Amino acid sequence: MFRGDRGDEGNRADRGDLGEDGADEGLPGPVVLSLVLLGAMFGMAAPADGGWWPHPVAWVALGVQAVHCLPWTARLRGAWTLAAQLLLVPWSGVPGFAAASVLLLVRRPVRWVLFALVVAGAAVLAADSPYGAANGAGNALAQGLTVYALTRLFHRYAELHAALGRLAAARVAAERQRAARDLHAALGVPLAAVLRLAAAGDAAGVAATARRAAAGVRRTPEPGPAADPPDGPLPAPVLPVLVAVHAGYLAVGVVYLAERHLAPLPLAAALAALATATGLQVRHSLPRPPGARPAGYGWTWALQCAVAVAVLFGPDGTHPQLLAFAAASALVLLPPAAGWPVLAAAVLAAGAVSGAAAVDVVTIALVCYGLALLTAMVQRVREARLALAELAVARERRRIARDVHDLLGSGLTAVAVSAELAVRQPSAGHLERAAALAERTLGELRAVPADGAVLDLSAELAATEALLTAAGITLDRTGDPEQVPPAARPLLAAVLREGTTNVLRHSHATHCTLFLTPTGLHLSNDHARPGPHPPGHGTPNLTTRATTHRATLTSTPDGHGGWLLTTTLPTP
Repeated sequence: MFRGDRGDEGNRADRGDLGEDGADEGLPGPVVLSLVLLGAMFGMAAPADGGWWPHPVAWVALGVQAVHCLPWTARLRGAWTLAAQLLLVPWSGVPGFAAASVLLLVRRPVRWVLFALVVAGAAVLAADSPYGAANGAGNALAQGLTVYALTRLFHRYAELHAALGRLAAARVAAERQRAARDLHAALGVPLAAVLRLAAAGDAAGVAATARRAAAGVRRTPEPGPAADPPDGPLPAPVLPVLVAVHAGYLAVGVVYLAERHLAPLPLAAALAALATATGLQVRHSLPRPPGARPAGYGWTWALQCAVAVAVLFGPDGTHPQLLAFAAASALVLLPPAAGWPVLAAAVLAAGAVSGAAAVDVVTIALVCYGLALLTAMVQRVREARLALAELAVARERRRIARDVHDLLGSGLTAVAVSAELAVRQPSAGHLERAAALAERTLGELRAVPADGAVLDLSAELAATEALLTAAGITLDRTGDPEQVPPAARPLLAAVLREGTTNVLRHSHATHCTLFLTPTGLHLSNDHARPGPHPPGHGTPNLTTRATTHRATLTSTPDGHGGWLLTTTLPTP
């Protein structure tokens, strides 16, 4: 029957863990809840000694309700706190707290039966007249539903804020799985075929297969954005709560007017004013995207204000409910600099009629505003989660595309070059080298969708020397890879691999020079093919890699018919 200590919300939300910026981001939720609870208590609690200050029992009920509402008091609440709240009702005068506690702590469907019993009990406790019974039941219904909805909204906001990065991590993981499947189909299968052909001694087949796979890597576009998964519905039935609360206010107002025994024409006018103002309040308070307002809200709010003032100061009644609706609409629709002064003016206007009317204006306005505010907060944090997930997936796609082009594309080109050399020189060991390069590329293929393949500079130097020598290109190398800072070695290894691939693809080089220093890498070759060359991704990808290491990369003609590729590391 009871939900237990942690309720329906997530563990982190119940602990009040709002993430790195939780204290600042979560502040509006507790403030709104506290203001609504205080307003409900001052508006409905039994006064002490006939004054306006609530009875001490009402303050105890407020404390118990705070335990039921705040996320970080989850371990304190349970069956005994609910029982205490129910027992306090006859003396506290705030049955709405007990109604909200039932909805928050009791499991379905029993909670709705108990909720109805609490509302009926509130009617019995205030049954000095038909209006008193209706007002007691209506207030218990409205307060119970709104405190329940506000609490669930705040818990949902805290839960979503604490999990801002969780959706992004899940989307990145899904993107990596998708990339792994696609890469296996596009490259894993051809590489497996290369190994089979190499084992069979078919150098021409190895070269053709590797060339086709390499060409596919370089022309395959990045996949388009995937559809965002739904983030789930709002945790509390905001729209049903709004409708039920306003329907309750409308019913209480009808009973109030019926007891006034007005003449038919004034009664019809009063009922029309009540229905108009209440309907406009529902329209103004409907859940909508943050920043959006209903069409023509200026005119509808002006009409609501005119009706509320006419009813408040008219000859047939001083009912403050409609003025409270107009003040609530001001908080929901207008900027804070305008909304709060309107609320203050409404309180002063109601106070000119009666002190109780002023309290009612504050309570009803804060309830309506709280629902709208927390609904917008939940919407904003949901949008932030989706935006972070989209950004993370886009970043991961760019990273995978760079690795595929720079590592796998260059590796396949090296396989193809070695196999073509094996066709011309069958007994020079080129086919075995092609098979070894295919094995290396296959291993990198498995690493790319995960966290990316990490290249070893020394191994890349050895592979570059072997590949250029086999292609008949003389390499003059200066420098020791051990002198390069360890953090920069994978970057220089990637630059060296792409640079070697470009020498083989875009030149008739016979001689290359490589300078490797603690501050960077310089690779030059002679006999570059005259341009223009079709634009590719190699140099932009390398530039992006260099930027992440705060290094600079240049790729330009050397002025003597050759080409120069330079990477300069940042000065320590």
